[in-house]
Amino acid sequence: MTKFKTVGVTLLLISSFANADYFTTPLHKVEWELKQGQSYCQLSQDIPLFGMTDFMHQSGELLRFSIKENRFKTSIVKASLTIDNSSWIHQAKPGKKYSVNLDQARGIQNYPRLSVYGEVAENMLDALLKGLSPTFSYLRKAFDGEEELTNVAISSVKFLKKYNQFADCRKDFLPYGFKESLEKSIFFKPKSKALNASVIQQLRDTVRYVNEVKNTGVVIVSDTEIAGKQDKKWFLKRAKGIVAKLTKLGLPKNKVRIKRKSELVEKDNKSIQIGVFGPDALRTIYYRKGNINLTQTEKKRLSVLAKYAEKFLPNSKIVIRSHTDSKGSRAANRRVSKNRGNVIKQYLLSIGLDKKKVIVKAYGESRPVRINRFEEGRAANRRVNIDFVG
Repeated sequence: MTKFKTVGVTLLLISSFANADYFTTPLHKVEWELKQGQSYCQLSQDIPLFGMTDFMHQSGELLRFSIKENRFKTSIVKASLTIDNSSWIHQAKPGKKYSVNLDQARGIQNYPRLSVYGEVAENMLDALLKGLSPTFSYLRKAFDGEEELTNVAISSVKFLKKYNQFADCRKDFLPYGFKESLEKSIFFKPKSKALNASVIQQLRDTVRYVNEVKNTGVVIVSDTEIAGKQDKKWFLKRAKGIVAKLTKLGLPKNKVRIKRKSELVEKDNKSIQIGVFGPDALRTIYYRKGNINLTQTEKKRLSVLAKYAEKFLPNSKIVIRSHTDSKGSRAANRRVSKNRGNVIKQYLLSIGLDKKKVIVKAYGESRPVRINRFEEGRAANRRVNIDFVG
């Protein structure tokens, strides 16, 4: 979800002042100006001696309604927005107050901007269409320590003329929340780099979002980094395949980055983060001689593997194939391999996997992958491999 940068907390006006500054655009000077681009629409009105008001809608974002004061003054401490009758409508009608965001100042002038977003901003469009006058009211501390009240009323004159063009401009924009819908992990079958049709559609939508929304990009991260060095090989192969598909679909190469470690990815930015989730680096656990217990890191790896099975292969069975080296008797090695498999099975059951879907097969020393003559080979043989079947 988009986070708005604000100063302090949401501002709410709770007082009224007899002596207050009041700004609005005279009836004969009211003009609404429409500016638009490939991914934005702005409908604005200049307010003499004050600054401007505008509606801004960018593709993939919420509608924003703001006022911006083009002069330096002391800090705003309280503010609200009320829908009132326009000055030329004499029938009294109670106004409704809305809370207001004081957006982080931007630009070298450091001028403040008061804004409302989403549903409230949409309500302001409706109010102007009805001839009503949204009015921003705010307090600021004067240099002499007193509080000053400012009211800024937005005129609805000539609004309808430009509103229809503004509505046409924004009708095909990406919906708010579209970014979050794209931040899905891409699941790969063991030893596979293939992208299925649904993933390709996800990437196609991602390219559209990045090309339409300013200052965005794609960051590809590993969901299986807990596996350490073993994870790097397959992650990079798959990540490069994703990059190739994104660029083929029209994403500039400078808009995508590969970051295997998620802690290196910047927080609170507008980039779409895509996870690469393959089980390859998680499927093998190695043991010290005679050991059957799991370390905390191995438990974390198994938890990630269980998540993979639940989301990507919900109908498959997990087969735990346990092996030992050739030191000791065959009967003892068979017993050790069975115990190792059962410890893993019990842990997987403890985190929610179905008992009927977890199978242990103990092979003892009968299926080595290396020669047991040297310690290096024996260490490679003391292993448990986890497979998905069905």
